[in-house]
Amino acid sequence: MARTAKICRGSWCLGFGFPQPASLEQVVKVLSAFGYDGIELAGFFDHATVERYPDKDSRKKLVDWIHSHDLELVGYAPGPYGDFGKYPWATGGDDAYKGYLDLFEQSVQFCVDCGIPAMRVDPGDFGPLPRDADYDAAWNRVVETFKAHAQRGRELGVKMLWEYETGQIFVKPSEAVKLLDDVGDDNLQLMYDVGHVVAGCVLAHNQVQPAERLEGGAVEFAKLFKGRIGHVHVCDSDNNTWQNAFGTHLGIGKGVIDFDELIPALAESYDGEWWSVDAIPMTAESWADTWSDKLTLDELLDKHVRGGM
Repeated sequence: MARTAKICRGSWCLGFGFPQPASLEQVVKVLSAFGYDGIELAGFFDHATVERYPDKDSRKKLVDWIHSHDLELVGYAPGPYGDFGKYPWATGGDDAYKGYLDLFEQSVQFCVDCGIPAMRVDPGDFGPLPRDADYDAAWNRVVETFKAHAQRGRELGVKMLWEYETGQIFVKPSEAVKLLDDVGDDNLQLMYDVGHVVAGCVLAHNQVQPAERLEGGAVEFAKLFKGRIGHVHVCDSDNNTWQNAFGTHLGIGKGVIDFDELIPALAESYDGEWWSVDAIPMTAESWADTWSDKLTLDELLDKHVRGGM
């Protein structure tokens, strides 16, 4: 059955890799000019931070301005662990955990005030997990915290999205399945990002040994999470990592992904309407990809999603 499919892009995509990240104002104007339907907001790079927009009045002005550019608000991504590592809450002490919980509450309230329907959450620390770390203690803290996040999000009408990303902890495919199983709340779902998924299930990047790979790669990973994918980030991959930090995020068609195979598999496992362009080559190509990937993804969605399954 044919269904609606809209395209968005995260404001962060035009920040990474530049000495001076693009401003939120620049990103909004470009996405609007290029015909995007929506935007995901970064809670870092001085984009949509809680410090820059500290109250309901400032947030209303932000929302009105974005809407005036014919863009819908799709999601929010706070800075991981407090702007890239301030609160390693899965493995850190009580102060780190409390600081993170305060940040979470501020961030989810930002979503409420702005009418943003979904927010990214992260599993507590950058990976790989240190050899001397207490695996069970870190796992249990993440599970219990994600359960609380899911419940809080439900109370406020905000879906929680865990982006499986190999720059973090718990990145084996089986761990990803088990984490969602253990949380057991459909208000916390997987954010499927092609570049990160390839790094995790093809390259086994940042995995604690023994390594775990999927023979069917990104397509098989999508099938593992049928009905539990809450959002999709689309990019290409060359089966490599960027500076050993996370999987490469190339423009669509610049890597090895067979999108005529992957997009239908994703459409079977994901019933949402938003598809996000997430090409982040860490170079000025990000601007060109913003244009070309919108056109390419539109064609893929017309073929595999909008035109009927």
